[in-house]
Amino acid sequence: MSANVYVGLGSNEGDREGHLVAALQALSRIDAVAVLRCSSLFDSAPVGPSQPRYLNAVVALDCGLPPQRLLTILQRIEQDLGRQRSGVRWGPRPIDLDILLWDGEVVADANLQVPHLELHKRRFALEPLVELAPELQHPVLRVTVKELLSHLAPQDVRRLVATQWPEASPLVTES
Repeated sequence: MSANVYVGLGSNEGDREGHLVAALQALSRIDAVAVLRCSSLFDSAPVGPSQPRYLNAVVALDCGLPPQRLLTILQRIEQDLGRQRSGVRWGPRPIDLDILLWDGEVVADANLQVPHLELHKRRFALEPLVELAPELQHPVLRVTVKELLSHLAPQDVRRLVATQWPEASPLVTES
């Protein structure tokens, strides 16, 4: 049985857009996962310690894997793309992949929290998510992501024109 899953992508080291494209290509190669849509790219100020700005996007997946298995694969993609877990919370990274929402489900265990615990506070995740699925409901807060975004204070997030990223594409296919 497959689920609609939304994954947030972020990068603030090196070729930010290149890292997001590489992650998207890796996601499209996962068995039992289909990339359905991609948001636009958003440039945002970092959360946490002083560091370069982030480039963010969200992808919608049709996923036939259990949440823990997808998490393991996402962590492997991060590692393959140069992410090293230094222990610095919210530190800089070439790639960050977060499961934001899982088909209206709540997942709560030691390794994975879905919906993402900070989703409702982060414009850099909500802006691209609303672009893809404005009426999607947060399963804990019981409001749409569009409503969550409308209640957020302004944050330093702006949409960018992509050079390599398949902007707001209805379907991503491998070439």
